[in-house]
Amino acid sequence: MNRARSLQGRSAPRRSRSVVRLATGTVMASVTAAALLTGCQGDPPPKRGEPAGWVPSALPAYTASVQPAAVKTREVKGYSRILTTSGGLSIYVNNSPPNPANPVCTGSCTSVWHPVLVNLGGLVDPGTLGVRIATIDLPGLGHQLTVNGHRAYTFVADRPGDLRGDRFITGSSSGRTYTWRAVRVPQGAPREVVFKPRK
Repeated sequence: MNRARSLQGRSAPRRSRSVVRLATGTVMASVTAAALLTGCQGDPPPKRGEPAGWVPSALPAYTASVQPAAVKTREVKGYSRILTTSGGLSIYVNNSPPNPANPVCTGSCTSVWHPVLVNLGGLVDPGTLGVRIATIDLPGLGHQLTVNGHRAYTFVADRPGDLRGDRFITGSSSGRTYTWRAVRVPQGAPREVVFKPRK
């Protein structure tokens, strides 16, 4: 009997230490996720999107890169067809109001969300993609692609073929939150569209 009580007494501290380690790990993971989202755009949002775990903890400074005035589409299982840049990166928009004079994603946000810049200001949309493509000025950087009036971006953690930024949520200094979605196009959309300048 005494031996049983002794063994039982020895095992209890081990369980306690395990619980402490688990709790500590959970707290650290929550703090890390919140920090990653905070660095994206102003204040941390009230919800943590699952893709937050994919954002590198140390983000390189954003360097603007101008691309050809062209887009591609690709089929992704569970997502229909997705609009991509000419280099194959998924294109995203957020649910901020369309046709903004100034972007809502500025400062450190552009380290996570890179504006899609193209080398053509006025372009002709052939109307074959099922979405409306145009450009809008991005102060100091040039012409940013727009989809249905929303400024277009790529996600820092994506490689060609990835959709890690879909449903990502960011906050703003004004207290608003924005949800990012990959741009869906119809199944019959062409694989590539090269835009021509508007005459």
